Parts: sequence; C-alpha cells; structure tokens
Amino acid sequence: MRYKQAFPNRMNTEWNKEKHPDWYKDIPKMRYLILGSYPPHPSKRDYPFYYPNRRNRFWRVLAALSGYHLTWKKGQAADLAVQERHAIMEHLQVGVQNLGLEVERKGMSALDTHIRITKFQDIVKILDSHPELEMILLPGFSAPDSTAKSFSRYISEQNLGTCHVEHIKAHHAFEVRYKDRVIKCVVLNSTSTASRIKYDELLDQFKMYIRKI
Repeated sequence: MRYKQAFPNRMNTEWNKEKHPDWYKDIPKMRYLILGSYPPHPSKRDYPFYYPNRRNRFWRVLAALSGYHLTWKKGQAADLAVQERHAIMEHLQVGVQNLGLEVERKGMSALDTHIRITKFQDIVKILDSHPELEMILLPGFSAPDSTAKSFSRYISEQNLGTCHVEHIKAHHAFEVRYKDRVIKCVVLNSTSTASRIKYDELLDQFKMYIRKI
C-alpha cells in the first residue's frame, strides 16, 4: 500500500506545528552528509523516508550516481522503497538527514517559504559518530528557512563557525570547524521540481562532489 495519511483540509493561512518522524538511518561509513530542510506534508508523502515525494529529483540523482535503479512503484510495500534508498546511501557512503526537528507549516505547503524551523535536529551527534565525514552538501538556498540558510543558523547556535548567506548561490563553499576537524560545506540547487534548474545540470552539480567508490 502507498504510504499516505489522510488529513482534513486546512486553510492555507493556518500555521500548524509538526515534529519530524524518526527516519534517520546510519550507515557504516559516511564520507558525505546531505542535509535537507523538512519533508512535505504527511498527505503528500509516498513512503516514510527522506524526500518522500516521488516527484522530487533527489533519489533519481543519487540513483544515477550510484548506478542503482529505483524499482519501487506505487502500490508496493513502502518499506521496500526505504530499503532501496538506504542501499544507495550505503553504496555512495552518503548520510541523509533533515535540519528541522520541529517546525511550523503554513497549511499543507511544501515550500521552504511556508515552513519555519523552531527546533533543530542534533547534527553534531552525526559529526561525533563519523570522524571520517569529509563534506556536507546543502541543496537549496533561496528561502529564509532553506537548507543553506537554516544550516547557517544551526552552526552559529553551535559555535561551529560562520557562513555568510546574503549572496549565497550554488557551489558556494565554506568550512565547519569541530573538535580539530575541518569539514567542507557546499551549497547546491534544490532537487525540488519547484526549482527551475534542469535535471542534467542538477546531476552534474552532485557529481562534482560525490565520488563513487
């Protein structure tokens, strides 16, 4: 069955509190960490995992980088979709997490402009668990609560350094310093279909940084 929950219609102007599901799956070796902002409204999720709307191009990009094929189809068990995507993460040595633990969402919108992060996930815990981590990738930078701008707030709160985001754009790079480690951070375009960037260009961006073993 498709993973999708029914919710009553809400006025588009209403702001509602949400807490992120416990989706995090660790991998044995994590060279890269990709951070998102927050998943779409539960009524728009196809399976219980990161980037759960099949229209989003995130998993299509990672599948192309890994050489894996996305085989899960609507109507199949949702846990198969999760297993398939976790296998891609392990193959590429890529961790995935969203920044928002608790948010306020306007109606059922998935736009970053309609989501306000009120509490962050514990990203530092991932850094502690993976001393081999080389790079953090941040897809999305336009909205105030986009991944890049939210991460800028997070690293400031955690005293991990500073990131100037006033004129941020794709391939903007900076460093996070944590426990004598220097971790490179790179901003990329959003994988959402709301972004005007073409798929091939998006794939090339990710390919510049994620190197298959």
